[in-house]
Amino acid sequence: MILYALKAAEGYLKMAENGGFTLVGINKASVYPENGLNQLIATKNDLGDELTELRIVKLTLEETDFFA
Repeated sequence: MILYALKAAEGYLKMAENGGFTLVGINKASVYPENGLNQLIATKNDLGDELTELRIVKLTLEETDFFA
């Protein structure tokens, strides 16, 4: 599975319903499928001046059974 997120030098973005955000670790980041890329691009363009090294990252998720 491929998901996309916004990442800055300080961490990943977790988007709030009011349009704000907080910087978090990868386990709390807001992630989007490919059809959400337009929203991510718009958000990146809006916040680009506020955050250092803001970029869109592609996350590849692989599920496998875990045997302890």
